[in-house]
Amino acid sequence: MKFVAFSVYNQKYAIDILNTVEVLTMPQYLEIPHSYEFIEGVVEIRGEIIPVINLRKKFGINEDNKSKSYLIIVESSSKKYGLKVDTIEGVIDANQNEISSSQELGEISSEYITSVIRKQNDLFIVIDVPKLLKI
Repeated sequence: MKFVAFSVYNQKYAIDILNTVEVLTMPQYLEIPHSYEFIEGVVEIRGEIIPVINLRKKFGINEDNKSKSYLIIVESSSKKYGLKVDTIEGVIDANQNEISSSQELGEISSEYITSVIRKQNDLFIVIDVPKLLKI
C-alpha cells in the first residue's frame, strides 16, 4: 500500500494515497469568521473552493506561525478538503508486515487512527480520512 507521509509538530502521520488529490505549498486562503476553530479558511484551487483544516488545531497542538506549511488536498465522499500540515515526508510504500492495526495499540488508539506503519526507524500514524473529515 502507498501512503502520503507528513508531519504535524514532531509526530509523523500518513494517509492512504487513494484519498490524496495533490500536495501544495500552503497557498493564500480566505479566513472564515465564526467557523470551527480548526477550520483555517478556504482556498480556491483551479476554480474549486476547498475548506482548509488546520491539523495542529484539530489535534490540539499549539500553532507555530514561523514554519512553512503545506496543504494536502484530500477527497472523501466526493468532497475535497485541504489538510494544513507542517512538512511533507513523501510517499511511502508499506507492506502488511509493516502495518499494525489500531486495535494493537491498546490505550493509545484514537478516533482518527486506523493503524501505525513501522518503516525502518520511523513510526507513522495512519489517519482515517473520512473520520477526520466528519465535522
